[in-house]
Amino acid sequence: MRVVSLLLVIYLFSTSVNSQVQVKNSLLWKISGKSLKEPSYIFGTFHLMCKDQFTISDTLKASLLKTTQFYGELDMDDPTMQQQMMQLIAMPNRSLESYMTAEKFKICDSVFKTITGMSLKSLNQFKPFMSLSFLTIKTVPCSNFVQPETELMNLAKANKKDILGLETVAEQLSAIDMEPIDSQVVALQKMVLNFDSTKATMKEMMDMYQKNDSELLFQYIQKQGTDGLSEKALLVDRNKKWAPKMKTIMQEKSSFFAVGAGHLGGKTGVLALLRNLGFRVEPIQY
Repeated sequence: MRVVSLLLVIYLFSTSVNSQVQVKNSLLWKISGKSLKEPSYIFGTFHLMCKDQFTISDTLKASLLKTTQFYGELDMDDPTMQQQMMQLIAMPNRSLESYMTAEKFKICDSVFKTITGMSLKSLNQFKPFMSLSFLTIKTVPCSNFVQPETELMNLAKANKKDILGLETVAEQLSAIDMEPIDSQVVALQKMVLNFDSTKATMKEMMDMYQKNDSELLFQYIQKQGTDGLSEKALLVDRNKKWAPKMKTIMQEKSSFFAVGAGHLGGKTGVLALLRNLGFRVEPIQY
């Protein structure tokens, strides 16, 4: 299961040059070489966190401010983004309920209502992604939470950086739709009926994220799996689309990229793919 949305980075880099030599891994990376006039940066985000778990450090802020433009997975400054998403996840010709037996839906509805305070029936005309999103919010062990990528986007916007996206809403949701709806419904049932386990996994993942090690986090995500959804569609295929696009973007303007941290590590992760394109990719302690 994928949680929708990602983070950013910033300046004071000059004071941390010496310490970078000792850093083997991070969530913040500097991209240089390959005839780039100015370096760009990429930061791995966690889409939903308690407010006290995420701080924009001076180094993160400095890295972002050194660049000309900000790229999230999506253009989060697009006023039509939510409307586009609602249209694309609608199921006008079939209900969520029709993918389950009456008994199974009744059970899931009851548990879902206990967890979220709302009935699954109110989401009946939407793909499982909508219900999964409401459940995901409830896995965060606090009421005061933030989306780090939004915090970074707001910082970029306040400093008059252009706000852009690596993919469209349609492209992002199509990655989820590579998995048949009935398989997505199975993932929804699993999350509803094993919610305590899901919350425990989310806490483990948050703790892992705070170790600031993109490779360690990637290995954890691989071990946990994607709850029946396609890892190839959600991670690998999108990484392969993003890397050459990032190359073109960086050659034109220095950029700060904020994408889900799960996209960074591994042999098919964005960092490895950028290195394969000839860039120097270095971790920054932040």
